[in-house]
Amino acid sequence: MPREFLVLFLRSWLPAPDQPAGQLWRRWLVLLLFWPLLLGLLLINGTGLALDRLFFPGYRHVRIRNPVFVIGVPRSGTTFLHRLLALDERFSTTALWELVFAPSITQRYFWLGLARLDRLAGAPLARLLAGFERRVLGKLDDIHSTGLAAPEEDYLALAPVLGCFLLVLPLPDERLWRLARGDRALSAREKRRILSFYRGIVQRHLWFHGPERTLLSKNPSFTPLIESLAAEFPDARFVACFRNPTRAVPSQINSILVGARIFRGRDVDADYWRDRLTDMLCFYYRHLFETLPHLPGCRHARVLLEELAPSPNAGVITLYQQFGWTPGEAFENALKKEETRTRHYQSGHQYSLTGVALSPQRLARDFGFVYRHLGYPLPESEKL
Repeated sequence: MPREFLVLFLRSWLPAPDQPAGQLWRRWLVLLLFWPLLLGLLLINGTGLALDRLFFPGYRHVRIRNPVFVIGVPRSGTTFLHRLLALDERFSTTALWELVFAPSITQRYFWLGLARLDRLAGAPLARLLAGFERRVLGKLDDIHSTGLAAPEEDYLALAPVLGCFLLVLPLPDERLWRLARGDRALSAREKRRILSFYRGIVQRHLWFHGPERTLLSKNPSFTPLIESLAAEFPDARFVACFRNPTRAVPSQINSILVGARIFRGRDVDADYWRDRLTDMLCFYYRHLFETLPHLPGCRHARVLLEELAPSPNAGVITLYQQFGWTPGEAFENALKKEETRTRHYQSGHQYSLTGVALSPQRLARDFGFVYRHLGYPLPESEKL
C-alpha cells in the first residue's frame, strides 16, 4: 500500500475535477493539514495492529459467526436501524472511537487504561473530550448525528487499504470512485485485500468484546460489495434499507457537497458531484435488486424507511420474525423507549431538488425502475 498512497499523495495536489478556478490554494492549505493527520493516524494504528500479532495472536482464531450487515442506499435509515439493533446485547458493533483511534486490541487496552487513570484524577481528559464532541461532532448532527461512543460505520477502519469511500472527498481519485461499484469495478486482488483486512479488524473486535457475540455492521458503502461479502461470510445476513429516491438522492448529494466544500471552497462544482452521485446511487439500487434475490430468503431482508420511521418497534420485531430471532425482554423495553424518544424527532437536514440542480424529470428518468419496483409515487414537486 505505500506505493498507492504515494500516488494518491502526488495526485492530490493537482486540480480536482470539481475544483473552482483560482481556488487551488485553498485545497493545498487543507491538504497541508489533512495529510499529516491521516498519515500520522495510519502509522499509529498500523503499529497497534502489528503489536496485536505479537501480544494477542489468538484473535486470528476467532470465528465470525452469522454476522449481520445493514446495507442499502445512503440516507435511507441505515443509521437509524443500526442504532435500534445495537440496543440488543446479542450484537456487538463498532463505536466511532474504536474505528478512528483504536482499531487494534492493543490500542483499546491502552485507551481504557488511560481512562481509568483519568477517572482517578477527577476526569479532566473526559471533560475535555466531551467539549470536543460538542464543538466538532455536534456540528454534523443535522447531516449525520454521531459521537465518539456511538455505533458507527466500520468502513472508516478500511482507510489503510483504501477501502473507505469517504476518502474521495479530499482525494478525488478514480481508484476511490471504483469502490462505488465494488463487485463490478474492483479486481479480484483488490477485493481480496479489502476483505482480508476487514476480517482481521472484525476478529480483533470480537476478541475484545466477546467471540460469542454477533457482529452488527452498518455500512451503506458495502452495498456495491454484497456479492463479495456474501462469499467471504457464507452465513451472513443482509438487511437492505430503501427510501424513496425523491428524498434519498438529493439528501445524499447535499450531504456530500457539505464535505466537498470543506476541501474545495464554497464554489465547488456541484454538477460534478450531482452527476457522479446520481450514477452511483443508480448502481446501488440496481445492485440491491439484482443481487439479493440470489441469496437464500433466510439471509436477507428489506426495510423501507417510510415504514420503519413511524413505527420502529413494529419494524424491528418484524425483521426479527423474518430471521427467526427472539427478542429479549430488555431489548423490547429499550425499543419502546427509543420509539417514544424518536416520535417527535425531526431532522434539521433541509434540502431541495433545486438546491442540487436535480429535476423531478431526471429523477423519474434515472430512477424509474426504483419507483416501479417499490411502488413509490413519481416525483411531482421540487419542494421537499
